[in-house]
Amino acid sequence: MADGNTGDRKEVRLAPLVHRKERRIALHFPYDSDLIAAAKAAGARWSNTHKCWHVPNGREQVAAVFNAFKGKAWVDYSGLKAETNEPAAARPKPAPKERPTVPEAYVLKLERLRYSPNTIRTYTSMLADFMAFHAGRELDQLKEEDIHAYMDHLVKRKVSASHQNQAVNAIKFHFEKVLGSPRIVHRIDRPRKGKPLPKVLSEEEVKRLLNAPMNSKHRAMLMLVYSAGLRSGELLARRPDDLDRARGLLRVQRGKGNKDRYTLLSQRAVEAVDTYLSEWKPKRMLFEGQDGGPYSAQSLRQVFLAALGKAGIRRKLSLHSLRHSFATHLLERGTDIRYIQELLGHASTRTTE
Repeated sequence: MADGNTGDRKEVRLAPLVHRKERRIALHFPYDSDLIAAAKAAGARWSNTHKCWHVPNGREQVAAVFNAFKGKAWVDYSGLKAETNEPAAARPKPAPKERPTVPEAYVLKLERLRYSPNTIRTYTSMLADFMAFHAGRELDQLKEEDIHAYMDHLVKRKVSASHQNQAVNAIKFHFEKVLGSPRIVHRIDRPRKGKPLPKVLSEEEVKRLLNAPMNSKHRAMLMLVYSAGLRSGELLARRPDDLDRARGLLRVQRGKGNKDRYTLLSQRAVEAVDTYLSEWKPKRMLFEGQDGGPYSAQSLRQVFLAALGKAGIRRKLSLHSLRHSFATHLLERGTDIRYIQELLGHASTRTTE
């Protein structure tokens, strides 16, 4: 139900919103008098709290929004879930699934050993799932065969090899690091990891992607991911003073594995970032979400997917493909693989290869 060909049109993004305990639909777009007039024509109201225009949640209101913006802007409604006109209070809420509480000692141990926030979230989620599988039994009393049973369960669920390996690591950490048990987990079978070739974009595709219609913030984000070979978490953790314009370097503090490094900062990336900074003026982080909060990795992925579509690139790619493309293009130009390894923050050239 998008409004025809996007071309160079402005963009309005719809998203679910709860405002004053009512379900609403938020309309997100940069300041523009024509778009504001269209929003008002659709019956939208301004929220100082959420800093956006919003309309009641319902199909008729969505249709009114599309009609109001027709010919003026492309309406992106991918963020909306299927919802009805029925007020939220009238709908029965599904009972939340009870999730086991991970032992506090587990989280404290991870924090003391300076595991990254992402790893802590992953490990606690994995251990909670393991506990849920053995619901009704004490975690500390579980044996090697119970871990095998859980691994069989994961195989039946057809989770990825990396997911299964992370589960082994999370369980191993509890028994060996928290409880100080003998190394029973090293006998747990790990899946064989295939090594598919990474999906990369050609240099021509990268140019099309970065030149696709988008706002200055999104362009600066994608430009840095590609030109500096960043992981999404590394990009979102950057601050304005991480850019060393004089030396053409970007400082990456506490990257994967808690390691610091410097990577490349191209002149084009500097220009894209400076254009963005002059327009958006973030307060603390280099890239901030609404109301100055952290920008989410999920939103960054959506920015990348939207840019792929606008650039006419139909292959199935992930944001990480830009990082792979950075390394591949350097390698194709004759850059030493050990130098690329340092730029990417890899512990070994085997990972880079």
